[in-house]
Amino acid sequence: MQFTCQFHGLGLAVQADAPVLAAVQARLHEFPPLPAGERVDWHFDYVPVSGPEAHVVERPSGPSRSVMELRHAEVLYFEATRQLYVEAPGRARVLCDAAAGRVRVSYLATVPDQPWFLSHPLFTIPLHEVLKHQGLYMLHAAALAERGRGLLVAGSSGAGKTTLALTLLRAGFGFLGDDTVFLQRRDTAWSAQAFPDEIDITPQTAAFFPELQRLPAVAAPVGRPKRAISASDVYDVLPQWHAVPAVLVFPQTLSDGASRVAPMSREEALLQLIPNVIRTEVATSQAHLDALAGLVRQCACYRFWAGRDFAAMPALMRSLLEAAP
Repeated sequence: MQFTCQFHGLGLAVQADAPVLAAVQARLHEFPPLPAGERVDWHFDYVPVSGPEAHVVERPSGPSRSVMELRHAEVLYFEATRQLYVEAPGRARVLCDAAAGRVRVSYLATVPDQPWFLSHPLFTIPLHEVLKHQGLYMLHAAALAERGRGLLVAGSSGAGKTTLALTLLRAGFGFLGDDTVFLQRRDTAWSAQAFPDEIDITPQTAAFFPELQRLPAVAAPVGRPKRAISASDVYDVLPQWHAVPAVLVFPQTLSDGASRVAPMSREEALLQLIPNVIRTEVATSQAHLDALAGLVRQCACYRFWAGRDFAAMPALMRSLLEAAP
């Protein structure tokens, strides 16, 4: 089975069996379909196998270096062939040839949580690598916007990105993404390009918002740490496909008290963002670093301590956008 879409001007085709394809489509469902006859720029092919000895993806030969720490998997880059290789023993192998725009995944179909694993970590890592060859640089951040100006909420898992994003979304901000956006150079400024993926929520986050508490009780899929919701379904919004970043916020949660912000140096902000870069091929990895440096030069940067005063947060964030150059 195959799914195709337009991903910010690029044609994407995903070939997989039904459970895996459905999981990938859930992440890409907001992107428009690829018109008939349009060129496919990059391919993801998922191939199920009966056991570890039947893998159709082979580890490249020659020296390699580790480029990312991933639980239960090894992520390696092979300089000689310019290929990214991921191996999750007993589960899957991934070979990414970014220059050719091709990713092949060989996986054991009998592992219960494979659809989530294949459509999230093992889709996102090669996606990151392929797109930086196309001038699209991944940023681990939520992104909201008003009047074309973007507010990016960056930080590690558990920092409060999703809670702030939901608070702003329900207050009328435009939605670009909950966890990932892409930076692209447009004229003299960097633009945030949307990735309106599913929003992953914990029971704690859901407890803060009445509309999430009213959703039918559905358990997270096997292997998935959080439950997924669709912004378009819950809040009846269409994605805002791009915005010019003006404010960059790094949240952390408070157990009580009022939310507050404090200016953050651009040097500190850049250091927080550098782990977004997977250091594979030199030129594109340097271009990714340059994109992050350009982003922090373009934005006003803040630390944000998030209390439980959700009604006050939208006005606070709007004031930061209004004050930004």
